[in-house]
Amino acid sequence: MTKSNAHNKIDLKYILLILIAVFLSTLFHELAHWCTGEILGNKMTMNLNSANVISGEYKHEWNRNVITMAGPLFTIFQAIVIYFLLNKYPKKELYPFLLFPFTMRFWAGLANLLGPNDEGRFGLSLGIGLLTVSIIVCCFLFFLVCKSSKKHHFSLKFNLISFLLCSIFLIILSFVNEYFKLRII
Repeated sequence: MTKSNAHNKIDLKYILLILIAVFLSTLFHELAHWCTGEILGNKMTMNLNSANVISGEYKHEWNRNVITMAGPLFTIFQAIVIYFLLNKYPKKELYPFLLFPFTMRFWAGLANLLGPNDEGRFGLSLGIGLLTVSIIVCCFLFFLVCKSSKKHHFSLKFNLISFLLCSIFLIILSFVNEYFKLRII
């Protein structure tokens, strides 16, 4: 097996890394919302798929946009850090932590069509539309994924299967969270 083929192999270890990336990335995305809200003086609650003001009212109306964008900004920051770590330490094991932020924000962008979420709410509050911020975020994250994928010779098949696994694990996480009514904080 050539190095390139081995590098594009999806084995149980890699699948478990994707699962870990999905869980930790989602958890820290929501923690970013929660921490920002708490720092701004809003009493917050959080589960694996959302963070909300307990009272339903923000302490100050401007808090809404800051708290809303804290999660996506953390996710973008994660992707940038992992992108540079992958450049310095070319380890396939880091890749799910770069690919999942794109996957997460891609599906969140599409979910805006069902009801505004992070980037959708922010875009509407700025008067630039429901999908504008989502498209910008997804394009940036996709750019990082493409550059890294090209540099490390990850095949299209490897990327598509990885994207599919990220998506499946995200759906499972969302359903588990909803079914068991998980509350972290």
